[in-house]
Amino acid sequence: MRFLFVVATMVFGLQPLFPGSGASAQSGASGPPRSGWYVGAALGLNRVSDIDQNGWNRDSFCYPTDACFDLDPRPEIPGYRWRYNNEAAAGYAFQISIGRVFSRKRVEFSLAQRANGLDQVFQSVTNFDGVRMEDRPDGTVASNDRASIDRFIARTVSMDVYYDFPLGSAGLSAYLGGGLGAAQAVMSGVHYSNDHKETASNAQAYDPPLSFYNSRQDGNPSDVVVAGSAHAGVDFAVNERAMLGLKLTYSMTGGMDVRSEYSAHPMQSLDPDFSGHNSFDGARFWTLALSARRFFSN
Repeated sequence: MRFLFVVATMVFGLQPLFPGSGASAQSGASGPPRSGWYVGAALGLNRVSDIDQNGWNRDSFCYPTDACFDLDPRPEIPGYRWRYNNEAAAGYAFQISIGRVFSRKRVEFSLAQRANGLDQVFQSVTNFDGVRMEDRPDGTVASNDRASIDRFIARTVSMDVYYDFPLGSAGLSAYLGGGLGAAQAVMSGVHYSNDHKETASNAQAYDPPLSFYNSRQDGNPSDVVVAGSAHAGVDFAVNERAMLGLKLTYSMTGGMDVRSEYSAHPMQSLDPDFSGHNSFDGARFWTLALSARRFFSN
């Protein structure tokens, strides 16, 4: 009920901005409008698919936890690759829109946002050629790695078309629709860090010191990607100017490719602008929302 109240307030509160009677745009409370402009809003919950993450950089250092660290001369590494799976929690979605009715057809311009928390799960790390690094034999250096992403946010601009199906004289109508647009896809609250510590009591001296190998990265990387959606729903004509309904949407966003700088990294001693690269698979959303539309003059 709180969702319904919020959505209705968002839409009905726009009435003073459009003082036209709206009567000519309606076919009455017994069915959907036949022509005219409207504004709308929707608020609901969504589920999103898990998002695979693949990353790489050109870090050439062999680290104190790796077997290559004891070789003389110590080899350079071609770089590193890593994989994570980002498991998504249930999230929220909202949308605002403006559209026009043409008999049973509608054309709508909409702005939407969907957000879901993420649990980043480590999968693997290899060198750039895909070869797993061997652990240092009898190594006493520990590397404490921490990686997390707070949430995935998709902010979408789209053009949608709908077709309405009247359901008798009870003021009900159903619809199907689809849309295409663009989304700003954001990985919010990305964090990665690691630090190296000697665990042996008779620790050897390292030159450079172990702290040299520590790294850290924080940010909110984003990318503009293609977005598409399919819709189905049922509306009820509250009166000749307003409709409330339930809307189910399946939406997709394209994959992200982002570059992220480090606030600390050993490679900065060789390249001050050193960065890493990550790609994220496209997201697939199911959204169930309460919706409202308010009609005004033709």
